[in-house]
Amino acid sequence: MADEIDLSNDCYCQYVDSEVARIMEEAARMPLGEPGECDLCGEWSGRLVKGVCAPCRDRYKQRI
Repeated sequence: MADEIDLSNDCYCQYVDSEVARIMEEAARMPLGEPGECDLCGEWSGRLVKGVCAPCRDRYKQRI
């Protein structure tokens, strides 16, 4: 017979596993980037998404 701590640990492990799976699925859907010059600021970036660097996407609220 399992005690409360074992049951709680099992529940927590299931929760963590499901969250890890959800995050991995979400990360897999992220668009791939490529290095180059940003279309908005002209600065070089190691990862452009649709031609725009992360600071410009944040600054101008451009969503991918």
